[in-house]
Amino acid sequence: MIILVRHGEATHHTEHLTGGWTDSDLTAKGRQQITAAAAKLAKDFAGRKVPLRILCSDLKRARESARIFAAALGIGRVEPYAFLREKNNGAAAGLKESEARSLYMPSASLRELDHRNYPGGETRRGFFQRTLAGFKEQDIALEKENLLIVAHKGTIQNIVFAWMGLDIADVTRLCFSVDVLPSSVTVLGINKWEEHAVFLLNDVSHLHGGEGYGLFNFKFGNVDAVKQK
Repeated sequence: MIILVRHGEATHHTEHLTGGWTDSDLTAKGRQQITAAAAKLAKDFAGRKVPLRILCSDLKRARESARIFAAALGIGRVEPYAFLREKNNGAAAGLKESEARSLYMPSASLRELDHRNYPGGETRRGFFQRTLAGFKEQDIALEKENLLIVAHKGTIQNIVFAWMGLDIADVTRLCFSVDVLPSSVTVLGINKWEEHAVFLLNDVSHLHGGEGYGLFNFKFGNVDAVKQK
């Protein structure tokens, strides 16, 4: 299984900074959001001996979110990786949104894949390729391991698109997207028909309390590590 979590609300949201590679912290609200999500996920894993790696972007808002999950799940190690960062916004990183406007270079259309919005920034195609290449370079097997990945909206979208067999050119051609809210939980996996499945998408039910996500009720395939009790 692959559990994807977007970091909680961060200071770049509340201080009107650009996102991307701006290295912002979680706000108090963001920590509350992530703590609620982690507590809910911990209910799913309670009493189960399921091997799980926690990976995260190396930006502070993602690392702090990942540590909260690690504490709730009793996992001692969090693995931060630069390839899980949000799309690089180049010279705009760390700037106020009002300051970044003078650097912004609009594309000819909303479907451009090789345009850089800011000097030194990434293209949409480059961002997608960087995300997927990172998993290969680190020898991280999405189809064979149980992973909790704490990252950013764009990074999580890239992983979902690739899991569905879509290249970024396909995504653009189809005008397709998925929303990924702060602290939301998305669950991917191989189902019992050996298909790439999306079991949960953009779930923020933890913000309203309740029991677990019902993770082990999903029809995962015959993967002993996932079903282990």
